[in-house]
Amino acid sequence: MKNDFLFYIRIFTLVTALFFSSFKTQQELTPVQLDWDSHFMAEPDEHSAYAALTATTWQYSYSSTIRGNRLNIDFKFAGGIEPEKSWVKRNRIRDRRVSRELLNHEQGHVYINFMQLKEGEYKMRNQKYTISNYKRLIQTTANSISKYYSDMQSRYDNETKHGSDLTAQAKWDSFLRAEMNKY
Repeated sequence: MKNDFLFYIRIFTLVTALFFSSFKTQQELTPVQLDWDSHFMAEPDEHSAYAALTATTWQYSYSSTIRGNRLNIDFKFAGGIEPEKSWVKRNRIRDRRVSRELLNHEQGHVYINFMQLKEGEYKMRNQKYTISNYKRLIQTTANSISKYYSDMQSRYDNETKHGSDLTAQAKWDSFLRAEMNKY
């Protein structure tokens, strides 16, 4: 029975490693710098009023072991751009200035995703867990982090009018630069 348990733990660890190895991660010290050709591979949504969409992902997994009263949790985090879901309407880019402004706005979404990845990793790794609360606490924390940054992504788009309000975009750029300097 103990051998069966160890076998399933090994299978779970292998599947988790394979799952996360299929994602481009932002575990580097800096986030991915977008460019139109590498990161916007999907067909544009012609029904959308927007000129571009940057799809990002944030995921985590963990494995836990309990020996006596000792709990050990091993976390894995992944996040980044999903080029196969990100798109740009190239016909909406009139010149280099518009291209730079739009790409800058989309880069802001990457920075917010990077902040989510780093804060999620920090908070989840540094919480005090007990054997009785760790599953619930991990889920609650992950949900809270996801909601906070999802709301921030929406606020970013709303306040900048998807990058077309250059004054609001400049304020967000300043905020995001300051936040990124923390990493």
